[in-house]
Amino acid sequence: MDTERTAEAVTTNVGALSLPPGFDWQHWVARWDQMQSYYLVQREERFALLARTVRGVAGPSPRVVDLGCGPGSLMEAILDVLPQAEMWGIDFDPAALLLARARLARYGQQRVHVTLADLRSPAWMDGLPNRVDAVISATALHWLKPGPLATLYRQIAVLLRPGGLFLNADHVGSDWTLLQAGWERHRTEMRAARNQGVSEADRDSMNQDSLASDSPNSDSPDPGTPEPWDAFWASYLAALDVDATGSRSAEADARVLGGWDGGVEEGLPLTWHLDALREAGFGAVDCFWRCDCDAIYGGIRLPQGSVL
Repeated sequence: MDTERTAEAVTTNVGALSLPPGFDWQHWVARWDQMQSYYLVQREERFALLARTVRGVAGPSPRVVDLGCGPGSLMEAILDVLPQAEMWGIDFDPAALLLARARLARYGQQRVHVTLADLRSPAWMDGLPNRVDAVISATALHWLKPGPLATLYRQIAVLLRPGGLFLNADHVGSDWTLLQAGWERHRTEMRAARNQGVSEADRDSMNQDSLASDSPNSDSPDPGTPEPWDAFWASYLAALDVDATGSRSAEADARVLGGWDGGVEEGLPLTWHLDALREAGFGAVDCFWRCDCDAIYGGIRLPQGSVL
């Protein structure tokens, strides 16, 4: 399929937002992934484990929901590994979903469904199948406060078929201050090591890609240099020519620009999540991967009245 670098290659809009004619969405998808790969050490390893576990538990043609899907990076990883999968992506931010719809258009509307919804409202389940095989998420649910997150876990249990899988790759904190500080220090060291490990050839390649971009609003960061979260969103919204007081909701803008009122940035302790999942009706609750203050955890939705 032709993947030309313009918005004309896809028909994409989310609510009142749409990609401007000629908008270089591929540039912004690549820039997002570059930023996320710096901040989320071993990001590709996490995605691979999520995809492998979904395939192992749910089979080759699962129905999968991605909560807080953002620009669709995890959905793309799952769809590539499971070519018969059907996926639903849900996110609160319309600007992020613009990139997701453009990025995932090549998989077809029969396999990909992207929805604007707030996970704090039960309406996020509207339009989904009565039962799905797996629900996944990556670095999104820490935005939620403990109460709404526990409620969401119960809603996920209702959505999953008996034997269905829930997996979340996200930040997990520690109640012990010294331990949390040590984890965060090690994460900073790993980020620095990864950034220093970018070879000169890779930097030259990224420079060439940046020069090749014909987007007048690309405002590309220096290749190999980590881009701050708020700088990415400020540049992306400027490229979309979006007025924060206009077509986007003030609440959505507050979220992407760091003003979201809720959640715990460093994540709740892993034990909190495991206990909340058991209370929501999950069995085989476990931690599937961990690196300091990041983990992949989840469980299996128990059939009614059964005990694992």
